[in-house]
Amino acid sequence: MLTTPITANFSFAPLIDAFRTVVREELASLLQAPAAVSANAVGGIELAMEVTRLSKSRVYALVQQRGIPHSKRGNKLYFNRADLLAWVEDGKRQEK
Repeated sequence: MLTTPITANFSFAPLIDAFRTVVREELASLLQAPAAVSANAVGGIELAMEVTRLSKSRVYALVQQRGIPHSKRGNKLYFNRADLLAWVEDGKRQEK
């Protein structure tokens, strides 16, 4: 019967340090890399709210007035990110 564990002469400190280094590098690369968002992404009301920073009720009001670019298929609304960004850009005021 063994009185000492097999790992008695093994140091876990280098292994833990290597693990920490790998985790830090992965987290840093995730935080530095911008999210891959397609300019032509199509989405629902949540996309319109995200891009325009308007409330859901305001987006629906603009859809009703046909004041915001959108598509409708059946009873579903669809918004194109590029169209929304262009719509926001067109609304800029002229500088003096």
